[in-house]
Amino acid sequence: MSIGDHLEELRTRIIWCVIPPIPLAILYFFVADSIVRWFLIPLYAVLKEHGLPTQVQVLSPPEFIIAEMKIAIGASILTAGPWILFQFWKFISPGLHRHERRFVYFLIPLSTLLGAAGLALMYFFMLPVILDFMVTMAGNIELHTSAITLGESISNISFPIVELQPEIAAIGDAWVKIPEGVLTIAIPATEEGALQTLTAPMSHGSLISQQFQLSSYLGFVIMMMFAIAIAFQLPMVMLLLGWLGVVNPSWLRKNRRIALLILAIISAIITPQDIISMLMMLTPLYLLYELGIQLIVWVPMSRFVSEQDDD
Repeated sequence: MSIGDHLEELRTRIIWCVIPPIPLAILYFFVADSIVRWFLIPLYAVLKEHGLPTQVQVLSPPEFIIAEMKIAIGASILTAGPWILFQFWKFISPGLHRHERRFVYFLIPLSTLLGAAGLALMYFFMLPVILDFMVTMAGNIELHTSAITLGESISNISFPIVELQPEIAAIGDAWVKIPEGVLTIAIPATEEGALQTLTAPMSHGSLISQQFQLSSYLGFVIMMMFAIAIAFQLPMVMLLLGWLGVVNPSWLRKNRRIALLILAIISAIITPQDIISMLMMLTPLYLLYELGIQLIVWVPMSRFVSEQDDD
């Protein structure tokens, strides 16, 4: 085709790539509440374990809506990913040889599997440990208060400490719910015969009040997931370089120490720069490095070329 035909074909493929995410984003926006709760599960589990209020802050009126819009757009692009890759494939496939097309049939499933494995590892294992480490470090900065010995009450006011929210209460009743450590006060509601509650989180003698902002937390998690999904493409990149003759297994084995240093730097960039998070990221990355070496041995380019010659 001429250059004009190529540009027209590219324009058509881009339009087809953009069409599916739009209705998907609208659909995901209506279920964004559930997605937000799914993102908050690891944070709330860590906060509850440390006896902190299981709440996040919204500091401006549009913040929650904007956060849900970002989540809806991101989820729609992720869902439409296979369709977008298919359109990209339809654009470049006419210019590839038969054995080169086989590369794509192998690499796309491998890339999808590696990305999914990275996201699962991050959400179920890395994120809870990283959040627990951060909350623990901030909670270690405590106030220096004098010890109090258990004895008779010095006040006529006392707050019951409960583990379950009471179903019936009177106006003005107050209680402390544990393990969250939240002070709750019952006040009149607009509906007759009902009450509403006001809550106030209480600190455990720490100089730092750990209140998480919703948009900041979601941005932190999404950026970390994005970075890890890209980092987990390491074996595929190594395989491509091996096919191109840039690297070979013996050279990669000889330079393991240099590779370990580079992977440590990448881990420090991806994670929040603490040693625990960096080691949690470095371990799977190094295992992926070894997997990349084995893939070059197991799946050499000669296998694809020989299959093409047999055809």
